[in-house]
Amino acid sequence: MLTFIHTADVHLDAPMQALSEQYALRQDDFRRTMRRIRDLVVDKQADFWLIAGDLLEYRGGSRATALFLRDLFASVAPVPVCIAPGNHDPWREDSYYQSLGWSGNVFWFTPEWGAFEFPEKSCVVYGWGFPEPHVYESPLRHFPGKLSGYKHHVMVLHAHVRSSGGDDHHPYAPVTVQELVDTGMDYVALGHIHKPMQFVHPLKKQPIAAYPGTPEALTVKEEGERCVLYGELDHAGRLTLTPVSVEQRRVSKIEIKLGGVETTEALVELVEQELAGESAENMVYVTFSGERAAHFTPSLPVLQQRFRHFFLIRFTDQTWPDVDEEKLIAEGGVLGRWLAKLADAEAIATDEAQRQMIRLARREAVERIGGSSV
Repeated sequence: MLTFIHTADVHLDAPMQALSEQYALRQDDFRRTMRRIRDLVVDKQADFWLIAGDLLEYRGGSRATALFLRDLFASVAPVPVCIAPGNHDPWREDSYYQSLGWSGNVFWFTPEWGAFEFPEKSCVVYGWGFPEPHVYESPLRHFPGKLSGYKHHVMVLHAHVRSSGGDDHHPYAPVTVQELVDTGMDYVALGHIHKPMQFVHPLKKQPIAAYPGTPEALTVKEEGERCVLYGELDHAGRLTLTPVSVEQRRVSKIEIKLGGVETTEALVELVEQELAGESAENMVYVTFSGERAAHFTPSLPVLQQRFRHFFLIRFTDQTWPDVDEEKLIAEGGVLGRWLAKLADAEAIATDEAQRQMIRLARREAVERIGGSSV
């Protein structure tokens, strides 16, 4: 049985300007998460630790963080740590990857395809690293092929799998699932897309490659549990991947409809009820939605103060006031004239899709009276 821990896209020392005063604390979270992954490698007695790029932020990454990684990787020796630099941490002469002395159990993949042989495990680990932040062709076009005489073949690669749905990420080093299959690998440890995702071999009907996602949330989009992958590859080539939660804090996004709330006190009580099961250690993003009483506007600064016991909490008001549209139209202001034109347009609309668009536009007109965030 061959086992491994697969992680990627840690982005140590990434700017994350939106966190402001919590930035240093979040950076400590990221280090704690890396130590948690290290402990997992040790506890599972994994044969390999595979890191598929964007580990240390190239621009802004500190020497102190690089030294932290150097010592962390040395602490799992002799377990091989196989790293393929990504577009955020390319293999460059001025990177810490080249300027620091790393322990002998750390294996770096460069812009020249590499293959590290582990005869005692009957395994070869292949990989390729970014030479610079922007690579627009598939690195697999130049893959020289796998070595003979070994039972297991694993690859570490930072790349964008076409049709993976990772629309938030540039399609750097684009590859196809068929290209991955054609390498003949038992498994390709991928990085680049921050959302967990697996790709199934068309014949073997088991994972051929996977993105573990970020082990610690970098943006509000990366909500919920964040994991690494624990892989088990048996002698018959059967692969099992198990997600293991490793994050220090989770991102939670909560939508609250205000309904009949008319006072700040009632709103605070409603928010307390909605957040009753939420850990104060998490990063919580609350959005108020729906119609609200016209005389009441949520005081976001008050809420921010009342719920300051959360590590991070942000409130956004996307409600709209329950206003008298007929009165607005009668008053003849800018919003009133807009509403009148939309009402006329809705009356002569010929299909439901058109009417729905007009209703959305009418709601937007009313929303202009309120709506804010903090």
